[in-house]
Amino acid sequence: MISISSTLLLLWVKHGLDQGLNTTVLTLLILLEVLLLMVTVHLIHVGGALSDLSGTIFAFYIVIIAGAESAIGLSILVAYYKLRGYVSSTI
Repeated sequence: MISISSTLLLLWVKHGLDQGLNTTVLTLLILLEVLLLMVTVHLIHVGGALSDLSGTIFAFYIVIIAGAESAIGLSILVAYYKLRGYVSSTI
């Protein structure tokens, strides 16, 4: 389970690096969500392996925070687009 999630994480990081300077804000937000998802998968896996419920509880909190972060980030992105007419990012 950990190897699958680590492989997915490395694929997303490789995709972000392949984009280079053309990485968009939306791609960065998706990459952040995937990172949070990988941490959640690791917590659930470790909690299940140790027969401990705290990993699942922490994963639940991470999902709540990731949802709030996604909603706030996208609303800021839409507001900026309405104000400027374009959205771009450079790394």
